[in-house]
Amino acid sequence: MEIKRKENEASRVNEEAVEAARAAEREALMKLGYATEEANKNGRRAARVTEQLDAAQAANSEMEAELRRLKVQSDQWRKAAEAAAAMLSTGNNGKLVERTGSLDSAYNPMDSPYSEDMDDDSPKKKNGNMLKKIGVLWKKGQK
Repeated sequence: MEIKRKENEASRVNEEAVEAARAAEREALMKLGYATEEANKNGRRAARVTEQLDAAQAANSEMEAELRRLKVQSDQWRKAAEAAAAMLSTGNNGKLVERTGSLDSAYNPMDSPYSEDMDDDSPKKKNGNMLKKIGVLWKKGQK
């Protein structure tokens, strides 16, 4: 009987150990599942952030190209304006030409700085010629 009791006790201890091992295994599997789920979530987040970074870099690249294009264009406009100013300043026999009249349409054209040249050409004709010269300079600047 003593042997039987010892065998039962050993069997019971064995069963408790097996049950504890199974509980530990279940807990480990549960923790592994959580870790796997978290790793998958982090992987998706990393992929999304990488896509956003790529999109931001592409947009940045496009904006830099647009900025370079605008800078070139503004340089061309500046050069054209400087050329026009130079032509206007030397276009009146070397005198600096300044507009002194009013900008409204009812001003007296005889108050214009061009009034001394009214004998030769009309101001409209001079403006047309000046615009042609600016256009030629503009085309030369773009080449």
